[in-house]
Amino acid sequence: MFVNRVTELELLEKRYASDKAEFFVLYGRRRVGKTELLARFCEGKRSIFFVSDLGSEISLRTALSAAVNTTLFGPNQMNAVYSTWEDLFHALAQAAQTERLVVVLDEFPYLVT
Repeated sequence: MFVNRVTELELLEKRYASDKAEFFVLYGRRRVGKTELLARFCEGKRSIFFVSDLGSEISLRTALSAAVNTTLFGPNQMNAVYSTWEDLFHALAQAAQTERLVVVLDEFPYLVT
């Protein structure tokens, strides 16, 4: 169920319409709708929505590489796994210079542990 998040969605939309790059960290108690809020915000926008899990570093990088490649190049195009996190985030930064792009890294602590 998704209720009473008008203010939060308006804030995200305002930042999305900004002329500059924006960076958000959304945190809070578990099970209060953070993921659903971001999923709703991403609807109709060019976005990469990645949910981390407790997988290995290589499996997470492989999965995020696939999400990035699918969004940036299409589902039947480049399927390379970025060899480092730096390469992966560099590709995202390059893409964001020429187009508006939303990147959601849900469960981020799993990505960095």
